[in-house]
Amino acid sequence: MRIRRTTTQMVNNSRRRAGLTARRSPLLKSNQSSRTGAFSRLDAMNANSVQSSRLARIGFEKLQKSATSLMDQMALLSEKADDGKKDMGETAANVVEDFNDTLKYLQDNSSILNDYYRQSMKEIASSNKTELSEIGITVGKDGTLSLDKEKLEAADGETIKKVLGSSGDLAKRIKAIASRVADNAKVNMETVSNQYNSAGGMANSYLSRFNIRG
Repeated sequence: MRIRRTTTQMVNNSRRRAGLTARRSPLLKSNQSSRTGAFSRLDAMNANSVQSSRLARIGFEKLQKSATSLMDQMALLSEKADDGKKDMGETAANVVEDFNDTLKYLQDNSSILNDYYRQSMKEIASSNKTELSEIGITVGKDGTLSLDKEKLEAADGETIKKVLGSSGDLAKRIKAIASRVADNAKVNMETVSNQYNSAGGMANSYLSRFNIRG
């Protein structure tokens, strides 16, 4: 006597003849569930990668802009100091703001090199603390600057030129460090973009294996 083997297809055919809905294979359900899970995990990984890269790029972009502006505004302030101009309050305020912003963004985007740059900027300010105070610029304990515009405008022209002029130590060092910070931030922005594009390409390649048909 031959034993007839019952298959999923035979059961489904019988159910259709009886007007019932065919059952799905447990293996098929398992495969579909597995693929759905793979999609969910990869989607989450992709989302986290996108968010992380976006935030990192924004941070480096802010750092580059503040450092570039600091370099430009310091050059303009030095030029005004050299020419003996008294209308330099607004430019000095821009330098102070950019200096403080650059310190903040260096800390926000901490790394061995950025920490070195931040410490260098604080050292530049503290080593010129006495001279800066004479023209209305105060150096805080954390290295940040604050400006008294009235005291700056009332300061002697020669003193201002000595402290802020293009041939002075302060201006040279601030412009030099700001330039390096801006260049490094730009490199970091490009690196983040390249890493994300590479990771995104790998994820898309993996996802393409799981189409609707399996």
